[in-house]
Amino acid sequence: MVAPQNSADPLVLGIVAGITVLIGVAFMISLRSRLSQTGIAFLQAMAGGILAYLALETGHAASEYVEGLARWETLGDFAVASVVTTVSLIGTFAALALVERRVAALKSLRPSLATSTIIAVAFGVHNVGEGFAIAAALLGGYVAQALLFTAGFAVHNFTEGFGVAGPLLGDKGYKPGAGLLAALSLLAGLPVLAGSAVYYAGLGNELFLAILNTAATASI
Repeated sequence: MVAPQNSADPLVLGIVAGITVLIGVAFMISLRSRLSQTGIAFLQAMAGGILAYLALETGHAASEYVEGLARWETLGDFAVASVVTTVSLIGTFAALALVERRVAALKSLRPSLATSTIIAVAFGVHNVGEGFAIAAALLGGYVAQALLFTAGFAVHNFTEGFGVAGPLLGDKGYKPGAGLLAALSLLAGLPVLAGSAVYYAGLGNELFLAILNTAATASI
């Protein structure tokens, strides 16, 4: 399958959607001296609420495709889709658990930094799925939909900055450097770019989308 030519560049859209994590972190830094522990917790809870909604959306998208194959004439496809999405779910959980154990094993790492790192990795895995949603829309020729996704993901990813920076900024007695916070935000946001680059490979089939949606749901 050859990717169609569109007026919107998937890489540009991926950057726009993902870079807002960094902007969200910068926003948190600018308010650090004026935010109480309650204020930081509120912003993190707001980010969690948005993520919970998106988890329902991505989970529904994956299950809708698989359940739609539950017919005699597509029983083989249903079995394959069920297996690969289950593997995607378990594999994502296992990968994130491995990262968590590896980070926690670094005894010299502050607990707040370990938490922020794990959150950034989880957001990064999820954001690959966001990038693929942009790519899939462009592969289908739906440029307006791709732009809508980009805008929505950009707003959502701004709140991801709260989740990345919150544990560090809420750690009394510790002042993380701007470089560290920027690196964590890029770790969380740039995978949108990797996902949107799938456009150039021409992979827009529904099973692949279901796999990425499952991984995104698990990471959230």
